[in-house]
Amino acid sequence: MKQNYFNRFPRIVSFFCLTLTFLPLFTIAQNTKEPRKPTKYLSYSGNRNSDDDAKLAALIRKLTDRSSEGIVIRSNADGSFSADLMGKFQNVVLGKLGIDGEPIAACIGSIGEANQFLGRDLDTGKVLDGPGLVPDTIQEIAKRHGMSVEEFRYYSQMISDYQRRQFLISPGSANIIIQNNDGVAEGFNDIQPAFVIGEGGNPGLTRGAQRLNVFNQAASIWGSFLDSAVQIQVRAQFDPMTPCSTSGGVLGSSGTTTVHRNFPNAGFTNTWYPQALANKQAGSDLSANPDINSTFNTNVDNECLGTGTRFYYGFDNAVPPGRINLLVVVLHEMGHGLGFQTFVNGTTGQYFSSFPDIFLLRMYDRSQNLYWNQMNDAQRSLSAVNPNNVLFDSPSIRLESAFLTAGRETSTGRVELYTPNPFQSGSSLSHFNTAATPNLLMEPAINPGLGLDLDLTRQVMRDLGWYRDTTADSIPDSIINVTPNNGSVNVGQQIQINWTNTGGFNKNVTIDLSTNGGSTWSPIVSDISNTGSYTWTVPNSPTSQARLRVREAGFAEPAGISSGNFSILAAPSSASVSVSGRVFDAAGRAIKGATVVFTDGNGVARSAKTNSFGYFAVDGLPSGRQYFVNIMARGHLFLPFAIDVAEDVGGLMIVASN
Repeated sequence: MKQNYFNRFPRIVSFFCLTLTFLPLFTIAQNTKEPRKPTKYLSYSGNRNSDDDAKLAALIRKLTDRSSEGIVIRSNADGSFSADLMGKFQNVVLGKLGIDGEPIAACIGSIGEANQFLGRDLDTGKVLDGPGLVPDTIQEIAKRHGMSVEEFRYYSQMISDYQRRQFLISPGSANIIIQNNDGVAEGFNDIQPAFVIGEGGNPGLTRGAQRLNVFNQAASIWGSFLDSAVQIQVRAQFDPMTPCSTSGGVLGSSGTTTVHRNFPNAGFTNTWYPQALANKQAGSDLSANPDINSTFNTNVDNECLGTGTRFYYGFDNAVPPGRINLLVVVLHEMGHGLGFQTFVNGTTGQYFSSFPDIFLLRMYDRSQNLYWNQMNDAQRSLSAVNPNNVLFDSPSIRLESAFLTAGRETSTGRVELYTPNPFQSGSSLSHFNTAATPNLLMEPAINPGLGLDLDLTRQVMRDLGWYRDTTADSIPDSIINVTPNNGSVNVGQQIQINWTNTGGFNKNVTIDLSTNGGSTWSPIVSDISNTGSYTWTVPNSPTSQARLRVREAGFAEPAGISSGNFSILAAPSSASVSVSGRVFDAAGRAIKGATVVFTDGNGVARSAKTNSFGYFAVDGLPSGRQYFVNIMARGHLFLPFAIDVAEDVGGLMIVASN
């Protein structure tokens, strides 16, 4: 069951993400939203400093630059292409004090979004009445669960603590390294005493140590899911970023440093991939640059957003008043750099440097009935402002999104992306829709209590190309030799389902049954230990087209499917049936005196001879069994075959093969 995690304090720090460059966010929440609520608005009521606003506007424009000007597409010796983004296409997190005096944050992708979030035009000082989405409050969410705020915080914290322990005991094979890019006595190397030693389980004794611990905790959470033979490098630093005041400032920025296409082993040709994912598929480091660059503002800890405000350095969601949860923000920003983003220009519909990106290939418009890579520029531009009708479509998303009660296409399992009208550069396209219920981390508004398990973003990442590779040998894990794959079983019978893992695959599995040859599936058992076998009690679903599928729990791949159909027969009963028919030679003439033998799975045989006209009847056959049929007649050859018998069978025509 998907869970939601909330703060245990009366007031909360909330986040609103309109990620830059059309990027995403996410997490898992078990709260049930009410029907779509009207947009909440934030208006500017602070004191404006025109010089600070001009500097802030310049900083935002620099970081959110989405132009390709100055970006060189490099042709490499192996036939691949790469582009250093030169610090562009960054995700920028802004912060300010909300109307209740609590700090709020937003990921923005343009100066226009920054103006809307801050409630004023940074260039002119004009107060704006634009949409400023505000996350649901802890009080609203607790009420929808029929709990008090304290009850909800208590149970949510228990779940959050359990998840942290699971990450520690279930490491993955991705090695995510945080490169400390700070100088002596600054940022990660700040020697000032920690605000609270042990805050939220963070053992750091200094501010610098706690900052680095939070980044490493985020890397551990991502690393527990991802597999890669190539080290993932995150260059990170804490620097003073000015201006920053109660009326607004930059909290941090982050993004992939390079993009690549047509590299060795690329899942799709002529498609841009962010560096970390390209490295994973290529099995080698394609760039001397770190994969992700991330910068955060040390001035936040100097109360630049207001008295008593700072980053929260815990490993949980127990965020006190006046704090911004750094772990959730870092998880979110890493998600962008790892691939939850599109580089398409949503206003013009044009690809980045004439080619689609891997995220875009999964974007589908149900109004046009087209994927975005099937559209022209004009169609993409129209689709970008088609509210609630652009969806992320991938096999794992279809399988695992059923817990959503809103924001999901019921018939397919596709999940809606955020496509408001007018277009919101940075928020649009690269987020799940705000209608998603329960809340997801990759919505533009990060609601309180978002979980630490990466929710549906795990499925997105897997289907973008982060395939399971337990031994980090750049060969996808697989599941083979799924049995039974022929013969028959009886309703109520206990049998062994067996399979073989390759590549060291050892994650939990889900086993599914199809009764129509693999067209549709339903679960037999979910999320069980991967022992290579499972004892199954055959359900009352008679069919001659049964197949089994064993797959990693939560994902479409790796998966193994039985290579052939087998039959599920009604349970044997004391009732007996008869099978009658006629035997012919290869020329179509009836054969007299042929022996027809029916043998069941226990080796018990019953037989009959044909009469002068080739007719036979075998009586007293126990029903609900499969029989192997052999025919013996001098001078004629018959191929044996199997038949499922649940009731009387007449008119069986048997013809010799010679």
